[in-house]
Amino acid sequence: MSDADTMVDSRRRDTQPASSGDTAGQDRLSVRRFRRAILRFAKEHARHFPWRHSNDPYEVLIGEILLQRTRAENVVGTYSEFLKKWPTPDRLARSSPDEISACLRPLGLTKRGPMIYRLGLALDDLGRTPSAPEELLPLPCVGPYTASAVAVFAKGRNLPLVDRVIARVLRRYFGLPAVRRPDADAELIALANELVKSGRAREIWSGVLDLAASVCKSRPCCSECPLRRNCLSATT
Repeated sequence: MSDADTMVDSRRRDTQPASSGDTAGQDRLSVRRFRRAILRFAKEHARHFPWRHSNDPYEVLIGEILLQRTRAENVVGTYSEFLKKWPTPDRLARSSPDEISACLRPLGLTKRGPMIYRLGLALDDLGRTPSAPEELLPLPCVGPYTASAVAVFAKGRNLPLVDRVIARVLRRYFGLPAVRRPDADAELIALANELVKSGRAREIWSGVLDLAASVCKSRPCCSECPLRRNCLSATT
């Protein structure tokens, strides 16, 4: 049985009893509808940031680290300045924690300076910036989401991405309960896997992030959402 077959009945639109085959079919249909809609949204409403136009794992990694708990629009200037000062891991390794903290001050991330400095040392020792999640995870500043995001956005790997922002969109659309942290929610992760198993993960997750930033905010603007027709949160 596939992950899609195990998604809970809360995403069913009808209230009449249905066979397990009917429910599984509805689940697969919901996934297909979401994929089509979010890919269309991504094509028509994509935001353009410098880290989205790079396939260099180092540049994508730095972008993901700066984006942690920071609005993307606010990151652009600091990101560009950072890469101008330290365009490669070996240059970053020759900097200092204080220099890095000073660069990050506009984002309020000065406490991350020492950790990013240690990241530079680690990457310099490796002689490269890896793009595989299992190689990224042991590095300073890198958690499960960041490790997977680098693989998705730098190398186009079709991996699930689940953080609090993506979880907000998926839980609303598919009617999933928010009872666990996103990274500990097996049902949410299974859904994310299902969404990208047929490819185009980079476009899908970019689209979800853009939808969350523009429409599906903490206080959603459901009347403006192009996905509202099949979104359980908007229709119930």
